[in-house]
Amino acid sequence: MPSLPELQHRFAHALREPEAVELPLRANGLSGVRRLQVYRNNIQSALLAALQAVYPVTRRLVEDEFFTAAAHAYIRANPSHTGNIQEYGGAFPLFLDDYAPAATLPYLGDVAALEWRRLQTAVARPHVPMDLEALAAVPAELQPALHFHHQPAARMLCSRFPILSIWEYCQQEEPQETLQLEGPGESVLFARPALDVYMRRLTPGECRFLTALSRGDTFEVACREALEAEPGFDVERQFANLVQEEILTGFYL
Repeated sequence: MPSLPELQHRFAHALREPEAVELPLRANGLSGVRRLQVYRNNIQSALLAALQAVYPVTRRLVEDEFFTAAAHAYIRANPSHTGNIQEYGGAFPLFLDDYAPAATLPYLGDVAALEWRRLQTAVARPHVPMDLEALAAVPAELQPALHFHHQPAARMLCSRFPILSIWEYCQQEEPQETLQLEGPGESVLFARPALDVYMRRLTPGECRFLTALSRGDTFEVACREALEAEPGFDVERQFANLVQEEILTGFYL
């Protein structure tokens, strides 16, 4: 009789692999092999359903047969390590980047990355808006040295493809125009100021500004980088927008 750890290891392996594996399971009308097949199929179906729920636009771009084949390949290579089904599928965008049948669809992984970030924004913990009175009380000579926190739900994604335009196109039930896949790349901001997730495009200056702040740089450094990326960047207006949108939620010296 195998030890419990060995039995658990063999059981987990049997659930991931399609070949029949005989284990010392109680028989009550069904063989151990058949019982494993039922269990394996249930797990595969649940993980496939999870990927379909997270990546509807990716699925629409390639249609069901292609998506299902890619999903099954991903599931075989990436077993779930958590009991929370919402946490499954985070590596799917990177998997698609290296998935040989998707080699002619180089934008697919980035579209999937957009969908994953959208989910993570939706389930992130809530935040408290910026204390504007406290911010206004900071002496002018200290303002360049401020560091800022952003809301836990906020995320960015920079792509060489028009990923938000692709996502928006796929929200239409019957698009009238042709999907443009060769447009300029887009940088996308994800946020959840209230209950709903929203996404918008970032200018080069905004992208560098937020990247610097999220890295822990001072306000002065972030402004300098934004102006290098976008000479006409309006620091005062863009900063006010980010506070109003509750992207920036706190500060410290």
